[in-house]
Amino acid sequence: MKNTKMAELRGTRSLREVAKELDIPYSTYAMIETGHRFPRKELAMKLSNFYGVTVDELFFAHNDHETRPDKQTA
Repeated sequence: MKNTKMAELRGTRSLREVAKELDIPYSTYAMIETGHRFPRKELAMKLSNFYGVTVDELFFAHNDHETRPDKQTA
């Protein structure tokens, strides 16, 4: 699932520009933002610091994900 928070925070900068600023490969950054990869802890922290948000805000505060339904009792 695409990381809309990262895309929003990136603004008008290209994926390549941000990857270069972070000193990480473009493909790594692109895969994280497009949801094809989840970063390791160190990179998640680097990204959150770069954008000035918490790791939770950047990667886990999505309201568009499916949650497990509550058990229904009989």
